[in-house]
Amino acid sequence: MSGTFASVNPARPQHVVGEFSAATVGEVTAAIATAAAAQRDWAARPASARAVIVGGIAHALAKETPRLAPLITLEEGKPLADSQAEVRKAAEQFHFAAQLCYLVEGTTYPAEQPGVFTYTLRGPVGVTVAITPWNFPVSLPARKIGPALAAGNAVVFKPSPVTATVGATLVAILRDAGVPDGLVQLVQGDDQAAMSALVSDHAVRAISLTGSTRVGDRVRQVAHRHARLQSELSGHNAVVVLADADLDAAAREVVQGGFGLTGQACTAAARVLVDRAVFEEFTGRVAHAVRTVHCGPGDLPGVTCGPVATQAQYERLRGLLDAARSGGARTVAQAALAPQSDPAGWFVAPTVLTGLAPDHPIHLNEVFGPLLSLLPIAGLDHAVEIINSSTYGLANGIHTRNLAAAHRFAAEVQSGVVKINQRTTGNGIAPPFGGWKASSSGAFPEGGAQALEFFTETKTVYCQS
Repeated sequence: MSGTFASVNPARPQHVVGEFSAATVGEVTAAIATAAAAQRDWAARPASARAVIVGGIAHALAKETPRLAPLITLEEGKPLADSQAEVRKAAEQFHFAAQLCYLVEGTTYPAEQPGVFTYTLRGPVGVTVAITPWNFPVSLPARKIGPALAAGNAVVFKPSPVTATVGATLVAILRDAGVPDGLVQLVQGDDQAAMSALVSDHAVRAISLTGSTRVGDRVRQVAHRHARLQSELSGHNAVVVLADADLDAAAREVVQGGFGLTGQACTAAARVLVDRAVFEEFTGRVAHAVRTVHCGPGDLPGVTCGPVATQAQYERLRGLLDAARSGGARTVAQAALAPQSDPAGWFVAPTVLTGLAPDHPIHLNEVFGPLLSLLPIAGLDHAVEIINSSTYGLANGIHTRNLAAAHRFAAEVQSGVVKINQRTTGNGIAPPFGGWKASSSGAFPEGGAQALEFFTETKTVYCQS
């Protein structure tokens, strides 16, 4: 509903980080109109002028790391080292976007008629909307806002209410870095009427969303039908461990990937499909690797796994864990909580489980938290069959020394991202990023130079001499 809302520190929920007013329908409409007015001048600027400002954002973010990273930890909960890494990545994304300013280019074509010169022009779509979640409150906006600005667009930015302070601070940094007045508009909150107005306004030409499949379905239903949609949605990811894998390395990557960021990454894997021949041995090595996980407040030195971000997350994950245990799951290992942790904090101990049935909800639905379940399999074909039976297709991985098996897995698995001998989390800036099936809207992956395909339109020109 409209009104005010607060963001809190998930490690100490009684600590209010920020208080905000939720945008109304009228405020959203005004923000879109202001962005549209500012976009015309921005689009008319030379690529070199836009590149200076977009690159300047990167330098400003790097300079603001000592202020911004602790704020991410305070409001979202992740360990400070992870917050610092996120700000660095966001800066790199704006550096990359500055280069994209020079890549908004057309193509010439061979003449099909005498005296006719045919070519294309590529230009901005206009007003774009960026909707981002709380788990990466700086790097995900950077991945959307950077290329949108590079292509000459305006942006209406809607951060998660959970990290509203980080979102507001990011916009302030952009403006201080020289982004023209009105070009990047901030709308806060989750008022349903206002959010519907945001995506259904005819002036909005493109919507880039990262969020749950449920939210993606809602946006698709409400969005103006002429607005293009880019959506990166839920994932239900798996890691396959074949019998010939380096089991120590695989255990380390599985644990760090599953429990890093408290498992709250859309690319995190919550299920590990292990060849039966090495299942017991690998389970023991995973249990040993869990000893390296230190759970507690993100601002505490040495912590590698912070609290979950919201009370709803906390209650859902605790309920999922209780249901798993009552359903016969065995706890293989569980990380300890730092004694300095606030008892009221939303801490879910990183836990490794075995003994779950293949049709258990943990094996069928996105977990999005620090729970890992190990499941024995009968080799590569069995693993691919299990993964491809999922309605999701975001990021899946395999550990093996057999490159033929690895390449076969990459070719056969129905997934937008495949990791070989790596954790499923993490992605580069230049390659495309996006999912298949229910993990995406089915078009326009994010990242890299191909981002311009989403943020620009093509015009074909026939010139008679």
